[in-house]
Amino acid sequence: MRSFGQLMKVLGLVLSALFLLATPSMAVMYQGKNIDGKKLAAKAYYSETGGVYNVQVRFKRNRATIYFDDGSQTTIRLKQQVITDPKDIEGFGKLGQIPLNGNISIGLNYDNNNLVGNGQPSESLSIGNFFWRISLE
Repeated sequence: MRSFGQLMKVLGLVLSALFLLATPSMAVMYQGKNIDGKKLAAKAYYSETGGVYNVQVRFKRNRATIYFDDGSQTTIRLKQQVITDPKDIEGFGKLGQIPLNGNISIGLNYDNNNLVGNGQPSESLSIGNFFWRISLE
Protein backbone atom coordinates (compact mmCIF):
# COMPACT_ATOMS: atom_id res chain seq x y z
CA MET A 1 0.00 0.00 0.00
CA ARG A 2 2.97 2.29 0.22
CA SER A 3 2.83 3.02 -3.52
CA PHE A 4 -0.84 4.05 -3.14
CA GLY A 5 0.18 6.55 -0.44
CA GLN A 6 2.92 7.94 -2.68
CA LEU A 7 0.44 8.21 -5.55
CA MET A 8 -1.96 10.15 -3.32
CA LYS A 9 0.84 12.54 -2.30
CA VAL A 10 1.76 13.16 -5.93
CA LEU A 11 -1.91 13.68 -6.82
CA GLY A 12 -2.24 16.13 -3.93
CA LEU A 13 0.81 18.06 -5.13
CA VAL A 14 -0.50 18.20 -8.71
CA LEU A 15 -3.92 19.43 -7.58
CA SER A 16 -2.31 22.03 -5.31
CA ALA A 17 -0.17 23.27 -8.20
CA LEU A 18 -3.22 23.58 -10.45
CA PHE A 19 -5.05 25.64 -7.81
CA LEU A 20 -2.01 27.90 -7.42
CA LEU A 21 -1.90 28.42 -11.19
CA ALA A 22 -5.50 29.60 -11.24
CA THR A 23 -5.43 33.37 -11.06
CA PRO A 24 -8.25 35.12 -9.26
CA SER A 25 -9.83 37.54 -11.66
CA MET A 26 -12.57 40.07 -12.08
CA ALA A 27 -15.26 40.29 -14.74
CA VAL A 28 -14.68 41.38 -18.33
CA MET A 29 -15.52 45.06 -18.58
CA TYR A 30 -16.48 47.32 -21.51
CA GLN A 31 -17.17 51.03 -20.99
CA GLY A 32 -17.25 50.45 -17.23
CA LYS A 33 -19.92 47.73 -17.48
CA ASN A 34 -19.63 44.04 -16.64
CA ILE A 35 -20.31 42.00 -19.81
CA ASP A 36 -19.71 38.56 -18.28
CA GLY A 37 -22.33 35.95 -19.13
CA LYS A 38 -23.83 37.74 -22.15
CA LYS A 39 -23.71 35.86 -25.46
CA LEU A 40 -22.74 38.34 -28.19
CA ALA A 41 -22.49 38.04 -31.98
CA ALA A 42 -18.92 38.35 -33.23
CA LYS A 43 -16.33 37.41 -35.81
CA ALA A 44 -13.28 35.47 -34.64
CA TYR A 45 -9.93 35.24 -36.41
CA TYR A 46 -7.81 32.18 -35.53
CA SER A 47 -4.08 32.33 -36.31
CA GLU A 48 -3.68 28.55 -36.70
CA THR A 49 -6.10 28.35 -39.64
CA GLY A 50 -6.00 31.96 -40.83
CA GLY A 51 -9.80 31.81 -40.96
CA VAL A 52 -12.40 34.32 -39.82
CA TYR A 53 -15.54 32.73 -38.37
CA ASN A 54 -19.02 34.02 -37.61
CA VAL A 55 -19.46 33.12 -33.96
CA GLN A 56 -21.09 34.01 -30.71
CA VAL A 57 -18.93 34.74 -27.69
CA ARG A 58 -19.60 34.66 -23.95
CA PHE A 59 -17.14 36.25 -21.53
CA LYS A 60 -16.43 35.03 -18.02
CA ARG A 61 -13.66 36.57 -15.93
CA ASN A 62 -10.49 36.37 -18.01
CA ARG A 63 -11.91 33.84 -20.49
CA ALA A 64 -14.07 33.92 -23.60
CA THR A 65 -16.03 30.93 -24.85
CA ILE A 66 -16.43 31.01 -28.62
CA TYR A 67 -19.51 29.24 -30.02
CA PHE A 68 -19.37 28.17 -33.67
CA ASP A 69 -22.33 27.71 -36.05
CA ASP A 70 -21.82 23.92 -36.14
CA GLY A 71 -22.44 23.68 -32.38
CA SER A 72 -18.78 23.33 -31.37
CA GLN A 73 -17.08 25.68 -28.97
CA THR A 74 -13.70 26.55 -27.52
CA THR A 75 -12.56 28.61 -24.55
CA ILE A 76 -9.64 31.02 -24.75
CA ARG A 77 -7.74 33.16 -22.25
CA LEU A 78 -8.13 36.90 -22.84
CA LYS A 79 -5.09 39.15 -23.08
CA GLN A 80 -6.93 41.86 -21.11
CA GLN A 81 -10.11 41.94 -19.06
CA VAL A 82 -10.91 45.55 -19.87
CA ILE A 83 -12.09 45.89 -23.46
CA THR A 84 -11.23 49.26 -24.96
CA ASP A 85 -12.00 48.38 -28.60
CA PRO A 86 -14.83 45.85 -29.16
CA LYS A 87 -13.46 45.21 -32.68
CA ASP A 88 -10.04 44.17 -31.35
CA ILE A 89 -10.23 41.71 -28.44
CA GLU A 90 -7.17 39.49 -28.24
CA GLY A 91 -6.90 36.07 -26.65
CA PHE A 92 -4.90 32.89 -26.69
CA GLY A 93 -5.98 29.29 -26.88
CA LYS A 94 -6.12 26.17 -28.97
CA LEU A 95 -9.16 24.39 -30.33
CA GLY A 96 -10.16 21.60 -27.97
CA GLN A 97 -8.10 23.03 -25.10
CA ILE A 98 -9.07 24.72 -21.83
CA PRO A 99 -6.53 27.32 -20.71
CA LEU A 100 -5.30 26.94 -17.12
CA ASN A 101 -2.86 29.81 -16.76
CA GLY A 102 -0.17 31.50 -18.81
CA ASN A 103 0.80 29.21 -21.67
CA ILE A 104 -0.54 26.00 -20.14
CA SER A 105 -3.77 24.38 -21.26
CA ILE A 106 -5.27 20.93 -20.98
CA GLY A 107 -7.83 19.04 -23.03
CA LEU A 108 -8.16 17.30 -26.34
CA ASN A 109 -5.59 17.89 -29.06
CA TYR A 110 -6.85 17.52 -32.64
CA ASP A 111 -5.11 17.33 -35.97
CA ASN A 112 -6.71 18.80 -39.11
CA ASN A 113 -9.17 15.91 -39.31
CA ASN A 114 -10.25 16.44 -35.68
CA LEU A 115 -8.82 13.02 -34.82
CA VAL A 116 -5.36 11.70 -33.99
CA GLY A 117 -3.82 8.39 -35.01
CA ASN A 118 -6.39 5.64 -34.65
CA GLY A 119 -9.40 7.94 -35.00
CA GLN A 120 -9.60 8.78 -31.30
CA PRO A 121 -9.00 12.20 -29.76
CA SER A 122 -5.84 12.29 -27.69
CA GLU A 123 -5.59 13.91 -24.28
CA SER A 124 -2.65 16.23 -23.86
CA LEU A 125 -1.11 18.88 -21.69
CA SER A 126 -0.25 21.59 -24.14
CA ILE A 127 2.29 24.36 -23.73
CA GLY A 128 1.95 27.18 -26.23
CA ASN A 129 -1.19 28.70 -27.60
CA PHE A 130 -2.53 30.21 -30.76
CA PHE A 131 -3.71 33.76 -31.20
CA TRP A 132 -7.37 34.74 -31.54
CA ARG A 133 -8.83 38.15 -32.40
CA ILE A 134 -12.52 38.70 -31.61
CA SER A 135 -14.52 41.49 -33.18
CA LEU A 136 -17.92 42.11 -31.59
CA GLU A 137 -20.72 43.03 -33.97
